[in-house]
Amino acid sequence: MKAIIMTLYLLLLPAGAIATTLHLSGDVDLLVLDGKEVSSLLLRGAESIELDNGPHQLVFRVERMVRLPDNNRQLYVSPVLIASFDSRQINQVNFSLPELETLLDAQTFTFAPSVKLLDGNAAPIPAKLSILAITQAGDDIDYEKAARLYNQTNPPPAAAAWQPQSLTEQRLKHWFELADPQTRHRFLEWAKRQPSS
Repeated sequence: MKAIIMTLYLLLLPAGAIATTLHLSGDVDLLVLDGKEVSSLLLRGAESIELDNGPHQLVFRVERMVRLPDNNRQLYVSPVLIASFDSRQINQVNFSLPELETLLDAQTFTFAPSVKLLDGNAAPIPAKLSILAITQAGDDIDYEKAARLYNQTNPPPAAAAWQPQSLTEQRLKHWFELADPQTRHRFLEWAKRQPSS
């Protein structure tokens, strides 16, 4: 089944453009990929999807069993989220979710969702994350249409926002934050000595 899924996606991508692996998390229900609805039945059991090099948009929700105050467990389903990012110069995209163990964690996530996309080195990938407004009721929701409406009022970031420099800057900030104070100080001293251009 996995081989069939991967073959279908590979056939949809331009030749020579395959460069990024999107790792699927068991807690993430992918609904739409780049404007096209994704069948959860097709994805069941798949661990990853190959993406071409360039801008992408994911519509998804987070589903996880959480602990209630009485210690019973209940399935939490998040609001539908939409994330836009660019996979140029990135060979791997991984979901990073906050702690979602208790009902309180789930309620916090509902009002302020925080999902990060990380590359193969666990560095953050610049991404725009929003809650996707769903106006349709019932089980037969047209997520493709909802994504189109979102994009009409929230156009994807301009191409300049996805330049390699912004990715490099994001990674520098990430590694700087991980460094101990002495290393940060040495780095800042070194940076001051560098020519401005």
